[in-house]
Amino acid sequence: MPAAAVSFYDIVQWIHVSAVVIGFGGTFAYGVLLTVAGRSDPRSMPGLLRAIQANDRSLVTIGGVLVLLSGVYLAADRWDFSEVFIGWGIVAVLVLLGLVHGFFIPTERRAQQAAERDIEASGPEGDVQFGTDFDRANKRMAIMGPVAGLIIVLTVYMMVAKPFL
Repeated sequence: MPAAAVSFYDIVQWIHVSAVVIGFGGTFAYGVLLTVAGRSDPRSMPGLLRAIQANDRSLVTIGGVLVLLSGVYLAADRWDFSEVFIGWGIVAVLVLLGLVHGFFIPTERRAQQAAERDIEASGPEGDVQFGTDFDRANKRMAIMGPVAGLIIVLTVYMMVAKPFL
């Protein structure tokens, strides 16, 4: 029985794809999770936002760095850095990491703090009414979340189809 021929390139490619799935996959659920929590259990919102921030700081950040490093290796080993899909991928990962740390985590923190204030103001048993600070942060995330998602989906397309080769 012949042995499977697995090269170092194959292993790095597996790490690259796994890092995309693990690092960025969960972010596609954020909008649904926030919507359901806001409607069914608004008092859970601060905890959910803390969990999202923790995911962004850990899995998304580590995944993004692994995507970048493994992608640079893959490009250097078999491709030319002048290829459109290579440049697209590098820029996309840097933009996404910038958005995570420059926009999403700070906005999620503001939403969490506003939700905590609004919940405290409603009393231990009262209906929670989120105020303008929470609504503003939530709307900003609702706009930028799909933008980040579109960047991810278009980047996956660019990596798979390599349309400009």
